[in-house]
Amino acid sequence: MDFQNVNPLNVWLNVLTGNLLPMVGHDSPISFFWRMYSVFVWILEIAVTIMMIPGCMYVSMEKAIKDSLICFVETIEMFFMIWRIYARKDLMLLLIQKLNRMLHTADETMKNIVTETLNPIKAPLNFYWTTGTMSIITWHLITFLVIFEKNLFYYEDYRVPAGFSKQPFPLKVFLSGGLFILLGMVYSFIKKVSAEVYTVHLILMITAQYRYIAEKIAMIFQEENEDGYQKGYLSTSYRKKETEIKALCQYHNEVIYLMSMLKELLSLTFTVMYINNVLRFCFIGVLLSNLAEVTFFEAMSIIIYTSGALAQLYILCSCVQQLINASTEISDKAFHEKWYLLQPSIKHVFILIIMANHLECKIATFKNFNFSLPSFMAILNQSYSIALLFLKTN
Repeated sequence: MDFQNVNPLNVWLNVLTGNLLPMVGHDSPISFFWRMYSVFVWILEIAVTIMMIPGCMYVSMEKAIKDSLICFVETIEMFFMIWRIYARKDLMLLLIQKLNRMLHTADETMKNIVTETLNPIKAPLNFYWTTGTMSIITWHLITFLVIFEKNLFYYEDYRVPAGFSKQPFPLKVFLSGGLFILLGMVYSFIKKVSAEVYTVHLILMITAQYRYIAEKIAMIFQEENEDGYQKGYLSTSYRKKETEIKALCQYHNEVIYLMSMLKELLSLTFTVMYINNVLRFCFIGVLLSNLAEVTFFEAMSIIIYTSGALAQLYILCSCVQQLINASTEISDKAFHEKWYLLQPSIKHVFILIIMANHLECKIATFKNFNFSLPSFMAILNQSYSIALLFLKTN
């Protein structure tokens, strides 16, 4: 068991998108083919992004806001998330090394907890990336129907306005440009999904470490109660349990250090993601307000995309909430055992563990930009308010 092999979706998306984010605790060699593939995808993304700029300048404000800005927001977030991981690659490799060291010596309890922590998000993540990809493809393909209505085309005829040549341009330029934009938007979305899955995987792996500590402490106290060592004499079993709980305290210190590394890695990313999510749902709100004016298939693609976006935001908020809960509930399960009947040294250690529950894990640099379940509704409320303000001014 290691960081890479416990989440096949993370590995698959990382390769498919050409992100090539670190999966092992060292600089592993990457084949020439995958390097060239990654370069091709990045050139595609940069080219599409550059071409979107003049496209937005020469279309109506309404078209730019409805179709372009949400793509810009998604693209900026994708570039930033991946850049941030590569900018702190040494820290990322060290974090994976330490996680793998813990996982390589994992007992059956650790394996079960890691599986139980990761399994619940597999279906939602698959739903997110499949619905998002299908909705983007449908949303773009609908615009090709305009080829049956005219022979000369303009930037506004693209789903996402982009400047490939002087206006107006012929059918061949329109079709090739439209397919180029479609490919770029699909890759941009999946690259963003891959970075988000990678981030969620990191968060849940550390969550599993906190849950493992809580489970092992409870198991130690249960064994003490079953064996009946409530008297004041020292026994071999008592010394063994004392050694085990001290080892768990050391393990807890290592997990806290991992948490500090995770915060250093993701704090700035979370701030950008929070702001981008507010803007994204603001633009989604604008799109939803115009559903009556679009075709059935366009409306369905917008609704499906919105469902996937909501799933993504909820997954992220839920995973961070799980980490917060796990870090503040280490002693909760063991607290209901008869720990108060044990030897003073163990009781003292356990009280210190209870005090450590106050070390709540906050990843974001600023409190207002932290993700959690309450943040889910806060982001939607802020987006709704901005969307209403925008619609009133127009």
